[in-house]
Amino acid sequence: MLATFASDSNIIRILDVRQPGTALLELRGHQGNLNSIEWSPHKRGLLASGGDDSLVMTWDLINSENQAILPSINGNGANAGDIPSKGPSSSWRCEYEVGNVSFAPESMLTAQGGDWLGVCAGRGVWGVKL
Repeated sequence: MLATFASDSNIIRILDVRQPGTALLELRGHQGNLNSIEWSPHKRGLLASGGDDSLVMTWDLINSENQAILPSINGNGANAGDIPSKGPSSSWRCEYEVGNVSFAPESMLTAQGGDWLGVCAGRGVWGVKL
């Protein structure tokens, strides 16, 4: 699977590299433009995103009970029904627009304390525990 987003877009599209012409899934939840996405190196199917809406969101693509299911919407606002959409499994609001997100590498701290996400925004860096 490949996660991607377009410039000036708030939708993440999940593609199958064997059929890259059609999105398998759209991830909707950000209200501002996306700036960064990253797959978790520790948990299969876990994606993090950050954007201009000052939100950091995580998306669990494996466990469907951990996220909201949203209807697909075409350009007219009507239900398109062709590409499934899902909402985030969790979110965190920053004080500034989020420029970058990155999962912490495996270490003694992350092995004992769970997954951590580094967030770059404004003039600061935050550590967010998932």
